[in-house]
Amino acid sequence: MRPTRGPGWQSAVAPRPTQRYHFGMVARPAKPKPKPSSPRPRAKPLTARTADRHELYQRAVQAPASDAAFYARWFQKYTGRPLRVLREDFCGTAVLACHHVLRHADNRAIGVDLHWPTLAWGRIHNVRKLLSAEQQQRLLLLQKNVLDVRAPKADAILALNFSYSVFKTRAELAAYVRNCFRALRPGGILFLDAWGGPDVLRQVTDRTRHRGFVYEWEQRRYDPISHEITCAIHFAFPDGTRLRDAFVYDWRLWTLAELRELFVEAGFADVHVLWEGTDHQKGGGNGVFRRKEKGDMDDAWISIVVGRKPGG
Repeated sequence: MRPTRGPGWQSAVAPRPTQRYHFGMVARPAKPKPKPSSPRPRAKPLTARTADRHELYQRAVQAPASDAAFYARWFQKYTGRPLRVLREDFCGTAVLACHHVLRHADNRAIGVDLHWPTLAWGRIHNVRKLLSAEQQQRLLLLQKNVLDVRAPKADAILALNFSYSVFKTRAELAAYVRNCFRALRPGGILFLDAWGGPDVLRQVTDRTRHRGFVYEWEQRRYDPISHEITCAIHFAFPDGTRLRDAFVYDWRLWTLAELRELFVEAGFADVHVLWEGTDHQKGGGNGVFRRKEKGDMDDAWISIVVGRKPGG
């Protein structure tokens, strides 16, 4: 079963409710009597049995509101026009696409993912909860292969959290980048984030404490010949239980040089890298990305490869 595009894909203005007047004044409903306050029930502690892995992933890994703002701001600074139509490839629960729609009444978003159960979860927990009925009409979710989707045309395509790394051969990734080129409007932008550094190649598990759980990122295996890498996400809870292998990734670790070459071969212009700066006090990234021609010899780094489709 595949979700279909509903009516109202074009942005529409919701009708205003009719105002009722009484002697020239706006009639206001009587104020309800305040109910006696009662203490809110405490949320039950999370356990491996009760936790929802998608909810935990969104809390631990994603920052959709700030990400939507970042890409909109960077797009406008680079192109001189607002980002109106965003396509999120490998969108999963489509929470980033939802937040793009929320940012402006003219914004539309396309989310593409092959996994129907994850898309269905996103419809229930993100689309219905975050978006009004009118806003939902400006979001199109497609259960399709990202290699096959070329319409509607987008102003920007994002493949984040290294999701394109499922393509393990140069031919496969080249086909994906070429398809993105075709799916963009003239002047459109393709963003792929990337990671690397010596720490990425080690077998290690990093742990980050969140409210009610611990997020664990495991780098399980790396093959220097094929550049294939296996990683996993686990969640640990206060009662001692663990949600092991909540997500497992079987990827190829692509280099920035390879990604830039593929962008150029596909026809993108002004291909460059946005490099994240370093927080020298904490020893990690500082969340500030700047265009750089030469990277730093960091133990671990994150960057964004950017390409512009000519025209527009």
